[in-house]
Amino acid sequence: MTQHATNIEQRYQDFIKHVVDTEQVWGLTQEDTWATSTSAEYEDTEVILFWSKKEGAIACAEDEWASYTAEAISLVEFLENWCVGMYGDELLVGADWDKDLSGKEAEPLVLALDVVAQLKAKGKTLQFTQYDSQEEFEEQLIEALEAE
Repeated sequence: MTQHATNIEQRYQDFIKHVVDTEQVWGLTQEDTWATSTSAEYEDTEVILFWSKKEGAIACAEDEWASYTAEAISLVEFLENWCVGMYGDELLVGADWDKDLSGKEAEPLVLALDVVAQLKAKGKTLQFTQYDSQEEFEEQLIEALEAE
């Protein structure tokens, strides 16, 4: 793995740990539009960008996103609505991209499973609104990924 790839993977792991600690995810938004980029890995695929810290989002609010503002999303909303919805829309998650728009492009359900694994490792349980429990959410993620 190259140094660049190692750095991107480390930023992804740091993203997972920080969002579990704070139970918050940050995006850049202008009205109903969220900051997106074209995938570097997959043709005709959009990536919606999210950050673990407000400062990371603000650092990327330049050029075409200069008028965008950082907005917090609860971790539960991010997992239930964003990750599940993005999976259905065949979008990817850009986790903690830098201002050069470099970072990990993750499948939303894989990222959600990584978050659940970190929650379990920390002994934390989120109160989901659309699932009976964190365990049910995890089971649904695994079933959807196995069905692919």
